[in-house]
Amino acid sequence: MVCRLPLAIACTSVAAVAQAGGLPWEVWESPARLAALDARDVVLERSSHCLGGCRYDRSNAGGEGATANPYPLRWLYRDGDEVVVLDERGPGALARVWLTSGFGTSTCIDPAIRLRLYVDGAAMPALDTPLASVFDGSTVPFTPPLALGRTQSSGGYVSHVPITHAQSLRIALAGADGDGINPCTGTTQRLLWLQLQHHRLAPGTPVTSFVAGHDEAAWRAFLAHAGDDPWNGMLPFETATTSLAAGEVAVLAARGGPGWLRGIRLRLPRSAYAQVSLRVSVDGTTTIDAPLADFFASPMDAQSAARGVLVGEDAGGWLYAWFPMPFREAVSLALVAAASLPATVAIDSALAFDAAPVPADAGRFEAHLRDACSAAPALVLDHATGAGKIVGVAARYRADGAATRGYLEGDERAYVDGARVPAWYGTGVEDFYDGGFYFDHGAFAGSLAGAPVVDADGSGSTVAYRLMPTAPLTWTNAVHFEQEAGYAPAMPVPTCIRSVVYAYRRDTPLLVGYDAFEIGDAAAAAAHAYEAPAGAGCAMLEATFEDEPPSTRTALACAYAGGASRFHFHVPDAQPPLRLRRTFDGGAGTPGEQAGSAAATIHVNGVPAGAFSPAAADPSRRWQQQEALLDVAAGVTDFDIVVVPDIQPYANVFAESRWELRGGWKDAIFADGFDVAD
Repeated sequence: MVCRLPLAIACTSVAAVAQAGGLPWEVWESPARLAALDARDVVLERSSHCLGGCRYDRSNAGGEGATANPYPLRWLYRDGDEVVVLDERGPGALARVWLTSGFGTSTCIDPAIRLRLYVDGAAMPALDTPLASVFDGSTVPFTPPLALGRTQSSGGYVSHVPITHAQSLRIALAGADGDGINPCTGTTQRLLWLQLQHHRLAPGTPVTSFVAGHDEAAWRAFLAHAGDDPWNGMLPFETATTSLAAGEVAVLAARGGPGWLRGIRLRLPRSAYAQVSLRVSVDGTTTIDAPLADFFASPMDAQSAARGVLVGEDAGGWLYAWFPMPFREAVSLALVAAASLPATVAIDSALAFDAAPVPADAGRFEAHLRDACSAAPALVLDHATGAGKIVGVAARYRADGAATRGYLEGDERAYVDGARVPAWYGTGVEDFYDGGFYFDHGAFAGSLAGAPVVDADGSGSTVAYRLMPTAPLTWTNAVHFEQEAGYAPAMPVPTCIRSVVYAYRRDTPLLVGYDAFEIGDAAAAAAHAYEAPAGAGCAMLEATFEDEPPSTRTALACAYAGGASRFHFHVPDAQPPLRLRRTFDGGAGTPGEQAGSAAATIHVNGVPAGAFSPAAADPSRRWQQQEALLDVAAGVTDFDIVVVPDIQPYANVFAESRWELRGGWKDAIFADGFDVAD
């Protein structure tokens, strides 16, 4: 096979300086890194979700008819004997791989399917191995707890091995849609559900690329903890025993800042977990107010105790949380007993504090509890403005007024920074929590995901947790995070979700929109010196986005197979980091066969400054959006941008309709210079 990746982007970068202390997925090196909010880090999800809001989330055709699943192939594109599931340009890392195989119940993975990882434009793969060997413990570093099979992760195959790349990463499967008999099923079907979480970093960020056989010893050691401090901080505990009666509040600690609350350990009768709440206030804001059963993902009816690396219940019956919680002025921590608590309980507590400085980029830790039931297509897990990252979710799910496990079919969708296309679009509730097929191997407890309670027949509920320290959901000015209620938007199941979202946040945005224009607006296009290449085909397009319910847009869309487009932005006092967002027609290709839009290199003022990766084809929801991180020196006011596509047989067109430049937050009140910002 011939590698067709573009040349590496070589730039000097402020991002390189900012990341010198460690990369965002290397949280095992420092608790401060987990709390850091960095606009130079974007975490995206690529999955095999069903196009057009239909029901059958997976790749490859199943037993349903073409009308029910018109685009069964969910590969990014096909190239020779390979199907490509991820093709990223620039530095970054694949932080999570989840998949399952089978129909109705999880099965083994067809041994004929091979995984090939192409790193930094190399013609030969850095890893070429049977896909099954990534999860069966036979291939270093893909061994527990970094990689798990379906018996360990209740129906799911999952890897948390960081696949790092300095220039590019291409993930391909060979034999994934062959027509021979699959020995795992006895049929010709090779149904694969998949989710990939990938970090995209600013060009120029230094990254040491993945090499086969290299083990992640520090990450492995971090995940081996299930109750004690995973950072091995050796911090002294403040211990106490508190008696708490119905309706009482007991303050466990109150500290002035700056500093960190680094560890919380509590021991009390399990019967009281749901009637005693943890309440934490940081710098005058209540950041946690939730029953212990919810916050620690430890329900009273647990079939298997939660043993997450950052939260859970240890073998000695102690509830624990190791989320680093920074405070700049003050922190207080209290336990609150519900009026219904039947008897006074004795609670042992142990708290760990750290007087280490709080970096300016540290977000405020919050754990928000939501409890809602709805027959609508989706329920909200989180909605916020400002900036932040979600590092975990713990939730209880059940059907409302019906006996069905259809509530586990719901895909997660996350919209960030005002985009209409989800940055994350999943394939099902149990898939999100690293399981498969309604957790068909029962309750389990892993370091990053688990299901303490599994509903066997639809008459009960399911409790699950997922921790995302190396693959958080990031946003720079807004997030809307929801989960479908049922099989598909058109096939809802009345669902109840009681959820806690663990996140680091700040109230002000990290990035804001600077300027934007529609190429179909003649005056705006002229003001931005827009030029499409000779031979570009342009036409008005009325189509929808991939949001739910689908938003409709009518605008001019242009596509071309050669040349380059050019335009200009003038932004006084532009602040790094910068991002370039495009809205485009992604309906040109055939899903699973040809990408909807080619990759491209972005030149700013004559220098390569970023790249767009190939975009998947979606003829059913044609409007798509992509955002590229740019490496441009501070102080630049005028941006002459040239976008040069990488046209290939599998991606033979580049499309555009709207361009937007976003950058570091600045207060427009002071833009005229009349006043001086404080």
